[in-house]
Amino acid sequence: MCLIVFAHQLNTDYPLIMAANRDEFRQRSTQNMFWWPNIDILAGKDLEAGGTWLALHQDGRWAAVTNFRRGLKSPSPALYSRGHLALDFLNQKGPALAFAQALKSAHLAGYNLLLWDHQELVFCSNEQPTEPQVLDPGLYALSNGTLNSDWPKVNHVKDQLQQSLSQPPQHSRLQTMMQHPTPAPDHLLPQTGISLHWERRLSACFIDAPEYDYGTRTCISLWRDRWGNTDVQESCFDTSTPKQQNFHWTAKMPCTTA
Repeated sequence: MCLIVFAHQLNTDYPLIMAANRDEFRQRSTQNMFWWPNIDILAGKDLEAGGTWLALHQDGRWAAVTNFRRGLKSPSPALYSRGHLALDFLNQKGPALAFAQALKSAHLAGYNLLLWDHQELVFCSNEQPTEPQVLDPGLYALSNGTLNSDWPKVNHVKDQLQQSLSQPPQHSRLQTMMQHPTPAPDHLLPQTGISLHWERRLSACFIDAPEYDYGTRTCISLWRDRWGNTDVQESCFDTSTPKQQNFHWTAKMPCTTA
C-alpha cells in the first residue's frame, strides 16, 4: 500500500471511511482481494512474499501497511516481509497497542503500520523515533513517509475526503479522488533519496510509469457504518480494462464511535 486516507470516528453513522492505492512493479505476482480460507480475512496477496498491504477481518478489525521510502534499495531477502504484519495482527486477538509495542523492528525493512482492534486505532513505524501512538478521532493520510506528511498527494486526498464528509460515502467519489493522475510541481516534491524523475513519477496519487513497468495496480474504497455493515470496492488496473469487485458483510463485532 502506498497511499491511504481515512476518516476515523468523525461521522457517527460511518465511523470508518477509507480509500487506498497500492503501487507496485507490474511483474510482481499478485492475487487481488479474496476471502482467505479458514481465517476470515479479506485481502489481496503478494504471491512472491505471501503477505498483504490491507487486510480486513470479518469481525471488523483491520490493518494496513506502507513501506517507508529511503531511496530505491531492495529489502534484504533475510528480512521478514512487511506484508505479513497485517496478517500477524489479525491472526491474533490481542490489543493493537500491545502488538505494535512487541514488534521486533530490526528484522523488518522500513514500514508504517495501522492497526484497529475495535477499541483503538494504533499507528507505528520503525523509521520514526516515536513509540506506537493511539490515534484520536480525525482525518489522516499516509504514503511512504510520516503520517500526515506535507506531501502534495497526501494533502490532496485529505482535502478531497474532508470535502466529502458531509455526505454519505460513495465508491465513485472515493475512487475518483484516488485516481488523480497529475504529478506535483517540482518545488513541492519530497526528497526521499531517489532521482528527480522518480520523485516526479511517484508524486501523483495514481501512478503510471510504463518506462519502469510500475504503477498503481489497485484502488480500494471502503466504509463501515455504525451497525458494522462494511462495503468494499476494489478496482484493479493490471489490464487495459480496469476490473472491479465488490464485497459487503456485517462485522461480527461492529465498529462504534467513541
